[in-house]
Amino acid sequence: MKLISLGVCLVLVGLCAGLENFRVQEVYNWRQVFYDNLPFDGSVNIAKYQYYIPENNDVVAFGHHAKSGLVLATVPRFRPGIPSTLNAFCAKDYPAGTSPRLWAFPDYKKNAIKAFYYGIPHDDAYNQTTIKRYSSGYFNNFFGSQYNAISSNQQYNGYYSPLEDINIVSVYAPFVDNHCNRLFALDTGVLRYSSNEVYDIQRPAIVVFDLPDNGCETRKFPVLRRVEIPDHLWTNPLGFVGLALDYQQKSCDDLIVYISNTFDYSLTAYDYRNGQFWTIKDPAMKPTYAESTMTFKGSYQYNIPLGVSGLALGYPDESGNKIAFFAPISSTSQFAVSTKVMKDARHYSYKYTPGQFTLVGYRGCNSQSINQVYDETTGVIFFAEAQSGRIRCWNTQHPLNPDTVGTVYESYKIQSASSIDIDSDGYLWFHTSQLPIMYTTSTPLNLFEINSRTFKVKTTEAIKDTVCALNLVYGE
Repeated sequence: MKLISLGVCLVLVGLCAGLENFRVQEVYNWRQVFYDNLPFDGSVNIAKYQYYIPENNDVVAFGHHAKSGLVLATVPRFRPGIPSTLNAFCAKDYPAGTSPRLWAFPDYKKNAIKAFYYGIPHDDAYNQTTIKRYSSGYFNNFFGSQYNAISSNQQYNGYYSPLEDINIVSVYAPFVDNHCNRLFALDTGVLRYSSNEVYDIQRPAIVVFDLPDNGCETRKFPVLRRVEIPDHLWTNPLGFVGLALDYQQKSCDDLIVYISNTFDYSLTAYDYRNGQFWTIKDPAMKPTYAESTMTFKGSYQYNIPLGVSGLALGYPDESGNKIAFFAPISSTSQFAVSTKVMKDARHYSYKYTPGQFTLVGYRGCNSQSINQVYDETTGVIFFAEAQSGRIRCWNTQHPLNPDTVGTVYESYKIQSASSIDIDSDGYLWFHTSQLPIMYTTSTPLNLFEINSRTFKVKTTEAIKDTVCALNLVYGE
């Protein structure tokens, strides 16, 4: 029976391939990633590698801050020769269909790997007299009077702030906080140049930046906070790829940050106000090993058992709690849990039960999803699928099964959807990249073909003519 079902799925995927939503706009694309104002010649060797190796650079994820027009783009350090992992450009500078040049966010100095490249020639350019491992812990002193986070119009008051001397090693995705105009970057702290060449540079950390309205003009983005994730809460920091922001009240400090670790199969929570961390684990966060083999570009197969990735937080109830929808990447199942359960898990005496993590349903064949995002306007969740060439949707007012999952966009252009987000203007942004090739092989990118693309569409337009629009009730 399973073989028959699989055959039907493959036929349906083949029939549907290439159906594109005319409302979706391809905004940007990159054959080769170019950087503005690199501080060093790309051909200069840094340790045993070139400073910039074009064939190793691919835009994997993005974030759009609509208020300032800033677009964030990440190039994770899965290969050597990547000058900057966290980058930006301004949307107004690049019309649709172009290939924006990236500049390091907030600058190249913070994106340099000073701790790894010991004794390299550019130390003097950064006035580095001592190379040290940047996990000394002093970055965590964000509560002390000398180290308080500063905003763009505050002075240092005579104190030196270590927040201005941070390092960013490798970031998978930027998370734009439209509510409080901030950027949350989840730094793994790890260089993964291949499966046999992995360097633990510093502990994984959450880095928070201010995103002022005039950021595109000033290019000044103060570091508001950097806090390391405690060692006992993780095994493999490379798995820190997903992040969701759960505001408890209107204050920007009244915030719980949920961080997914796709290799540890766990969620880590961070109380932004109190600086408290804790971890939540449940079997629902583990991969389905039979669904861990995926296909890229129709021919390349890879197998990585990947656990929980993105979280999509639904509407708050009267108590301010939300339903957190989530799924392992290596799975076609969808799960849910109340944020009350996750918040209560901080208390050691509290023991949640497996029944509090519920199976919502199945999305259908080949629907493994890298990430998902909840649209507060429509109550619809959008999925970035890893191997199907589709962006899909599900109206949370409906039961979840293959018949209630709609297709927003399907095209040969979506080779592996690696990022999805919704900005404050109500646009759904999604991005496709060469992530499977970049992570699982040493094959250089073909710079004569388009390697990554960014798309956008209004969420309300995205679901038109799909099952997701049926019985739609708009949020407040």
